[in-house]
Formats: sequence, C-alpha cells, structure tokens
Amino acid sequence: MTEKSQPARRPRRLKAKPRPATDREERTLALRSAILESAIEEFATKSYAGASLRAIAAKTGIELGHLGYHFSTKLELWQAAVSAIFESFPDIRSMDPPANAAEAAMNMTRVVAGYASFALSHPEHIQIVFSEAPAGGERLAWIADNFLDGIVADVSRQLEAAQRFGVLAAVPVSIFFSAMVGVSAINFALPHLRDIFSGQAMTIEELLVTLARLIPRPEA
Repeated sequence: MTEKSQPARRPRRLKAKPRPATDREERTLALRSAILESAIEEFATKSYAGASLRAIAAKTGIELGHLGYHFSTKLELWQAAVSAIFESFPDIRSMDPPANAAEAAMNMTRVVAGYASFALSHPEHIQIVFSEAPAGGERLAWIADNFLDGIVADVSRQLEAAQRFGVLAAVPVSIFFSAMVGVSAINFALPHLRDIFSGQAMTIEELLVTLARLIPRPEA
C-alpha cells in the first residue's frame, strides 16, 4: 500500500498592522476638522441659504479653492457639518429594555439628561434644524432620514416602556418631544428668546431638575 500524501499546509497569513498616519494625513484631518467647525458656526447662525463658502474658508484661514479640494459643493459641506454634530448624540439605542418601573424611570432620566447635555454642547443642531423646518424640503428630509427618525424611534421605545410601567402618563410622543426639545432649545440655542422669557440662562443642573419633572418617580 502506498502511503497517503498529506495535504500541504497553507502558510498562515499574518494580519497587516495598521499603517500609522503620516504627518500629511494628520494635517489633512486637522484641516478638515477646522473646516467643519467653521461650517457648523456659519450654517447655524446664517442658515443654509445665508451661509457663504467664502466666509467659511476665511474663518478657517484657507483660500476658497482649498476649501473646494475637501468639499466639492456647499451641500456636501452642509451634510458633513450636520453629520459631525449628530455623531455626538447620546446612544439611546443600546439601552437595555427596562424590566420594571425603577429601570424605566432610570432610562428616561438618562434620555432627558443625555439630550440636555447634548443641547448644551451642540446648540447648533437646534438652530440648523429650526432653520430648515419652516420650508421643509430635501435638506430637512435628509436630516430626518439620517438622524431624526432613528432618534425619535429610540426615544419612543423608552417612552412607551415607561408608560407601560406607569412611570409616565400616557402622553403622545410629540408632547414629550415638544417639552424636552423646547426647554433645551430656548435655554441653549435661542438666547434672545430666553432672555425675554426668563432674563437669564439656566445651568445644566437647573435644566435637568426642570426636565426631571416630566418623569415622576414610581410609587414604592
């Protein structure tokens, strides 16, 4: 009998180590970040229609042609700026479904506190969304498709669970969002309107106390 030949072993493939970024790549990323920071400020304060690519380039300290190297159109830059803002939105989707009233109350507190903190650090999201809302259109639809619809769905799941456990009254989702977004918007993103209403800004702690009233604690 002939000895069976053993199949040849395939050589192990070593995983390639990630290549460290070069100085040029790091400078490119830093410049892109600076452009987005300038763009966020410009779009938030002047709206899409009023924003100027030339002004964004000037704020960043570059020539207009250099801006076009990174973002070929105004719409592309606007979408990148909006995406950069919403990247910091709290991760509500990963919250575990509550198993009882105490957990439901805790989750809703995290939702409200997370949004209040986000509104404090990124008031531009309110200004940009509010500037697009009156006319509607493709840009608002893009924000909804990419960010708002998912946020509403994630918060709605937590809200409905809290209502099932008796933590929150059975109010429509729209009422809850109006209260949560409205208080945060007036306090952080609409300072002139805030000054008319209250004359001074709330601290984040005061705002959380106000919003926490939306979430009565379950009875022991």
